Amino acid sequence: MRMKATLAQGHAFDATSDVDEVMLDSILAVTYGTSTGVTKVQLEMLSKLSDLPGASSTKENAAVFPVADRPPIYDAIAELAASTEIGMKSPLGGLHHKWALKCYPALRKAVKLKDSMITETLHTAWQKFNNPQTSDDDIKSACDLIVAREVSLAKKQGRPPEHDSPVVRDELYGFIQAGFDTSGGTVKWGLKYLTKHQDVQRKLRASLRAAHKGAAAKGELPAAIDVARMRIPYLDAVLEEILRLGITAAATARVTTQDVEVLGYHIPEGTDVFMMCSGPSMTAPPMHVDENKRSQSSRLLSAEERWTGDWDPETLAEFNPDRWLRKNDQGDIEFDSKSGPMQTFGGGLRGCFGRKLAMLGLRTIFTLIIWSFELLPIPEDLGTWAAEDLMTHQPQQTYVRLRAFDT
Repeated sequence: MRMKATLAQGHAFDATSDVDEVMLDSILAVTYGTSTGVTKVQLEMLSKLSDLPGASSTKENAAVFPVADRPPIYDAIAELAASTEIGMKSPLGGLHHKWALKCYPALRKAVKLKDSMITETLHTAWQKFNNPQTSDDDIKSACDLIVAREVSLAKKQGRPPEHDSPVVRDELYGFIQAGFDTSGGTVKWGLKYLTKHQDVQRKLRASLRAAHKGAAAKGELPAAIDVARMRIPYLDAVLEEILRLGITAAATARVTTQDVEVLGYHIPEGTDVFMMCSGPSMTAPPMHVDENKRSQSSRLLSAEERWTGDWDPETLAEFNPDRWLRKNDQGDIEFDSKSGPMQTFGGGLRGCFGRKLAMLGLRTIFTLIIWSFELLPIPEDLGTWAAEDLMTHQPQQTYVRLRAFDT
């Protein structure tokens, strides 16, 4: 983004592709220990530009950057992620999507490239951990971890390790599919909220620099290990508020395993139940509910026991990270995840298994962005809040106008 900020010369530009490319390469690195190379390709192309051809002199107009040819594996994964729209829009649902993956030429090619990448990385991991000299210190990715555990478990059970499990392949790719869309969408909403709320942005930057005093004094970026370990209450509060209002995951869904009654309504066994992450009690004032229609366990749990915060229902639609902060017994400000309702990651046994990784990624990305750049206000027509809903809830526009700091 630093190159684009320089070339844009004060103009806003669309950061959608930047976010998507960085998120996919980051998730691939964590999952497979590899990269699509798309970020490197774009940087090489930008480094050859001294200015933008046809750039407007009017700051209200956005800068438009040329796009380098992306590596085939990037396009393949992006194509597969977008293909979920087929099942969502078709009356045949998953059957239509499954047929499309087998019959659409572009999707067949994408599946082949994706499978080849997984085969290659699994093969490399098996070669590494079949060597008796390797140890846990050699684990560099989720793929490595799964293979190392299978080798260890097979040895204990006296059986040959299962080298090519469809379950392992699906779980590894599920990591990519889920993280690419959700984390990327959250970053985009975060850029929009922090651009609009300049006071929050300034407070966040001050909190980061106060926490990483050594890096700030040296004019350096915080070390990755410090970003991962340092607990900064206001950063956690900002991320939680972005997740709450960005609503990247519009709902969590469960299937009833038996007949059940909820607030006086009978729900038969086998019914899909969608628990929305927005609307009354979440992002709008709650609806009146007859307390007698609640379950006994719900009636026994008071609002004070359920949530520790005292939120004004009329402000639930407002972006206010301070709602997640409270003073502890020592008088220190701390982040409290139980301040109010929030279910972006679901809960229970079927909650998001990638939650910790997602939060680490968001903490790292927003620390680096706010540390390195000032997100300047943008023209109103470039900052609309229109969204589109497919697998996730994504903004239609993600324009930023950046002023780079000397780190």
